[in-house]
This record gives sequence, structure tokens and C-alpha cells, in this order.
Amino acid sequence: MYTALRGRFANGDLAPGERLTEAALAQELGVSRTPVREALGRLQTDGLVVPAARGVAVAALSSEEIEQIYELRATLEGLAAAHAARTQAAGLVAPAVLRALQEAADEVERAVDDGDAKRCARANMGFHRAFGDISRNPFLGDALHRVWDRIAVSTVSNLSDGHWAKTVLSQHQDICKAIVAGDEDAARTAAEEHVRAAMRTYRAAHRV
Repeated sequence: MYTALRGRFANGDLAPGERLTEAALAQELGVSRTPVREALGRLQTDGLVVPAARGVAVAALSSEEIEQIYELRATLEGLAAAHAARTQAAGLVAPAVLRALQEAADEVERAVDDGDAKRCARANMGFHRAFGDISRNPFLGDALHRVWDRIAVSTVSNLSDGHWAKTVLSQHQDICKAIVAGDEDAARTAAEEHVRAAMRTYRAAHRV
């Protein structure tokens, strides 16, 4: 239950301030209210929801908090990309994993071509998770997943910008190429710049 509900945050399916009630979720998911209550409690601990009248609401981040998360995300994703490249250089990444990484990047391109911002956001997150998983560092992975879930709403907002969506594609390819080449420094730089560019796009759109 917790995983299913958390997935909605990761996919950008929930809007800041949106109310969630035990009764409605239990009915929708066909379960009793007890597992829903437990899942919502965990989501509150994660900072993804906050108490609201007769339930909880999706946490709304301030512009300053979003900037702080982007800053942390740049560092974490740079580290993940560098680790992925290092693992590849050591010959520890299976060809199938590299193909999956490229396929994840290609799926973002297809979503952009279709003009579906939410699909773009899901595909984009799939790409970032793909190279994050290659790093083989569970502690880094846990930190990344927490950051990704909190930032998902702004990702949908960014990918509604056609110019930025096209920029994403070339930057994803830069990350892919660096990881496949086993170039740790290039992978770190490409991933960090990608996230910082996303932050600049968000800032411009919201005049932060």
C-alpha cells in the first residue's frame, strides 16, 4: 500500500495541497482503512503529506525549499552518475543494463514527441532511476528516491516547457555517453549540469 501510494508522488500524479482521505483511498484501492492509515502515516514521516482537515494533504514546497532540493539533487545525481561510470569502467555493468539505460532515454524522447507532460515526467524519472541504480550504492539510492519523490511536481511543470523538454534529450544523451564510456568525471559533470539547468528552468518559470 505504501509503495503504491508513494508511486503516485514519484509519477507526479498528485498536486500540492491535494487532499487525501483514508475512506476515499480505501474505497478506490479496494482495501480496509487500516493499511491506508498506516501508509499515510509513513508518507507523513517522509514529508510527502501534511495533516489536513479529515485527512492529509500533499505537501506543498516553498520556492526556497525547491531550490534547496535541486541543489541537493545535483550533488546526489552527480555522485550516482560518477559511480555508474566507475562501475562500467570496471566491467561490472551488463550490456543489457546499458541497453536499458539507453532505452529509458529514448522513451523520454518519445514522450516529448507526443507532447504529454506527465508521461514525460514518468519517463524522465525512469531514466534517472536507471543510472541511479547502476551505482550499486543502496544508501545513495535511498537518498535519491526521497529527493525524486519530493521534486516530482516541479518535474512535470518543467517538462511542460517545450524548449526545456528538447534540451533534456541532449543532456540525457550526454549522461548516457559518459557512463557507457566509463568516464567518471564527464558523467558527474553532465548529471550535475542537467539538474542545475532544470533548476534554472523552474526558477525562470516561477520567477524565483
